[in-house]
Amino acid sequence: MLGKAAFTIDWDNEQAICPHGAHSGSWTKLKIKDHTYLQARFAEAGCRACPDRAQCTASANGPRSIAVLPRPPLQIQMHNRLHQRTEHWQRRYTICAGSEATLSQNVRTHGLRRSRYRGLARTHVQHVLTALACNVTRISDWTTGTARTRRTTRLHALCAAAASPRRDPSTSPAASQHWR
Repeated sequence: MLGKAAFTIDWDNEQAICPHGAHSGSWTKLKIKDHTYLQARFAEAGCRACPDRAQCTASANGPRSIAVLPRPPLQIQMHNRLHQRTEHWQRRYTICAGSEATLSQNVRTHGLRRSRYRGLARTHVQHVLTALACNVTRISDWTTGTARTRRTTRLHALCAAAASPRRDPSTSPAASQHWR
């Protein structure tokens, strides 16, 4: 499927140009979740005759349309996405990912999402004690050499069950004991 990046945007003429050179017929503003987008629609006759129609649109008979952000936010978004591919950005992001993992651990294992107390001072004490509990857990794991494994999600369990070889349930020892 051809993505938006395959299309060229002609901002001056308010048109989108497909990889085969077809120009969009209409250019309208579109609201999606309180954000303004610009929608470029292509002519139906030009899209039907295109040899790459199957890779361009999932529509059975309608033409392709693309929705893009207005020029300034789109340029900022493209710049940020290019910057995210640099090694410097990825090194900085590993620090953020580590702190996000710590927050996630505290939310899941120590109940950080909701405060047990009213008032800012008591809530602060709970957060400090939660952080202390997390650190004690990590120190204990480090000194004993115990590695905490990540929890198994339902999707991972389903994939593992689908990948494992199938056995006949009537031949398992548990099944034979159950029916006796």
